[in-house]
Amino acid sequence: MSPNIDSALVPLDRAEIVEITGTDALAFAHAQFASDVHALEPSSWQWSAWLTAQGRTRAVFPLLRIDADRLLMWLPLGGADAMRDALARFVLRAKVALAVRDDWMLCRLDDGRTPSAHRLDAYLGGIAFAQPGAQTRRAWLGPAPATSRNAEALDMWRRDDIAAGLPWISEATRDEFVPQALDLERLDAISFDKGCYPGQEIVARLHFRGGNKRRLRRLVLAGKAPLPPGLAIERAGDAVGTVLYGAPSSAGYHEALAVLIDDASDATTLISSTGRRVEENDDSFYS
Repeated sequence: MSPNIDSALVPLDRAEIVEITGTDALAFAHAQFASDVHALEPSSWQWSAWLTAQGRTRAVFPLLRIDADRLLMWLPLGGADAMRDALARFVLRAKVALAVRDDWMLCRLDDGRTPSAHRLDAYLGGIAFAQPGAQTRRAWLGPAPATSRNAEALDMWRRDDIAAGLPWISEATRDEFVPQALDLERLDAISFDKGCYPGQEIVARLHFRGGNKRRLRRLVLAGKAPLPPGLAIERAGDAVGTVLYGAPSSAGYHEALAVLIDDASDATTLISSTGRRVEENDDSFYS
């Protein structure tokens, strides 16, 4: 995409999207995903997650209901092909088609409008919707010619994701965390009373009886090198956390979203497995 097509669209990156269509699309997604998909109206979206039978998180994503029988599962850190293939094993006799939309892009939409919280807006052949963060922002997903990623704009977007505590999952962190460790209740990405779905019994037991000992944290680490997903955070040589993803901030620093054990709150004692100091450590997020 050329930025000259529309000055309000700032290209960020290729979008990784699984499209779910068919007369059973809603019922299929409701049975597989942790959110209450039946409550999702056309032209709206919700946070959702897909879990393993052991209650571990395979993916966290905005789920967009474009119309009655069409849903889009947007995976911000990639993995659409793997997700489609994994979901396909559960289609069985359902009237559902799964496809990866590999011709779509993610853009930031700067049109000056105040977005509605969970509504979808049609814009230039794509879909625009609000995302939380330190500033008002809207994502635009739509078909567009391939373009190189805008690294600076994407870094800013990721910092807003971190500020909002959006616990995106990558291949490096897939199937590792229970929803409580990712704070999915805060996002309403998980329901405890909608009925059965993969992992439901385990996560409901944790919800009602407790037992989760890991929490989502925003970190600031020294160093200019990228923070790879899955990077270990240590204290006195023992692993106490895992980086979900990161983004550069000011010169010589990176922000990251990580999962840490409950008592790893003192930043002065924490260091990455590659020797980078943790300078800040907090659990306050924009909603």
